[in-house]
Formats: sequence, C-alpha cells, structure tokens
Amino acid sequence: MNRKIIFFDIDGTIFSGEIGYITEKVKNAIRDVKQKGHLCFIASGRPYAFIADNVKDIGFDGYVLANGAGIKYHNQDLKTRFLKYEDVKELVDNLNKRNIEYILSSTDYSYIHKKQKCLLEFFKNVNIDFKNFIYDFDEDEILHRVVKVEVWVKDNDELEYAKSIYGKFAYELHPDNHSMEVYSKDVSKATAIRDVLHELEIALEDSYCFGDGPNDVEMFETVAHPIAMGNALDVIKEKAEDICLSVLEDGVAYKLEELFL
Repeated sequence: MNRKIIFFDIDGTIFSGEIGYITEKVKNAIRDVKQKGHLCFIASGRPYAFIADNVKDIGFDGYVLANGAGIKYHNQDLKTRFLKYEDVKELVDNLNKRNIEYILSSTDYSYIHKKQKCLLEFFKNVNIDFKNFIYDFDEDEILHRVVKVEVWVKDNDELEYAKSIYGKFAYELHPDNHSMEVYSKDVSKATAIRDVLHELEIALEDSYCFGDGPNDVEMFETVAHPIAMGNALDVIKEKAEDICLSVLEDGVAYKLEELFL
C-alpha cells in the first residue's frame, strides 16, 4: 500500500473544548497510523505558538500552520509566507488608534503586550500553552516576520472598525464575536497542503483530511479524501467524501481504524 498523508484540524476535530482534552483513543489511533508508515500532519488556523503540548506530544510528522502561512516538517520550517511588512504595520497602527488588542505570531513564537488583558484571558480557555508567548519585544522588528495576527474586539463598534481596516487581509470572526483571525488572502490550508504534497513527493490521490469548520473548506476542496466530523458545519459535510462520528464520539479514531488499521 502506498504511503498516505492525513491532515488533521485541531479544534472540533481531535480536540473538544467541551471536554478540554484529546482522548487517548484518538492519540493512540494517530500513533498507530504513523507506525504503519503513513504521514500525519496537523492543519490548523493556529500559529505554532498556539499548539499545546497535548497536541505536540502525539508526535505529528508536520504542521500546516496559521491557515497555511507556515509549514513545519520534522520540526524544521519547510516553507513560510510572511505578511508584507508595510501592510501589517498599517494594520497595527490602525488598531492602536482605537486601543484594540492584538497578538502577532511568527513561525515559532507569539508576541503580545501584557496590557492586552482580554486576549490573554481568552487564551486561557482554548488549549494554548503560554510558554511560547513573548511579552518584551521590539515590535517593529517583529513586524518583518509575522505570519498571522489575532485581534480582540470588545464591542460592536470596535468590530465594525476592525473589519473596515482589513481590506488587504482575509479574516475570520469566531462565534464569540470578539476574537478574530487576520491572515493573508494569498494563503490557505489548501495552498500549504499542495506545497507539502509537492515537497514530499506524495500523490494527490494518497491525501486525506479531517475537519469541521469554515477554515477547512479549501482543504476539503484540495485533498482527494476529505472526511467531515459528525459535528462539522453543513458546508463541510457537503464537500466531504465521508462523514465520521463527532469529536465527542472519537470520530477520528474510529475512521482511522476503519481506513488504515
């Protein structure tokens, strides 16, 4: 059997905020698939600094990060697409005019001012380890190597203002109506997955993915075998080749066992 590559979203796919951890059944299934010689990659909107140890400890072969802006393979940067300095500088200046909170992420670390209390409180509840957060930094120097920005808006006025200054970027507003991901229009999980397949010389027909949310759409349109979680959005299920059980029912584990074990 040809070596396969499987891309896994995190939130709502292998990790459930409702239970607050990744189950042993899911961890063991992924490790067993790796033991069979297949490649397992995370494909997440999160930058590397937002990947918690309970994800890293599974032993993934690589990571598609920051909605496709960064790719790591065996702990090395395989490819990175930075935001344009001039564009992200303009964005940050505009956010500062209204004292809107933000965090800047590079390939390995995230940079945040300690005064950004709302964001720091938010991150406590979304499976993030703070050890890769930097609080004392030269912001202008960091702006030259940013892959993604996350923004927190306190109310609807800040939300509408933030949306008005995102013209050069793509963005996603989370269901809480406060946290927002801001990233390049030129990247997605799909662009990064195509890069991974090319660099590792893996045929498209040997690619699989699991996902559930809006930033998985391009990934589902790219891989040969997209699998939607039972808890996925309808738009994801419509693009799926198959639908597994929900994250709360260890859907990833059971489908991996069926396909590869």
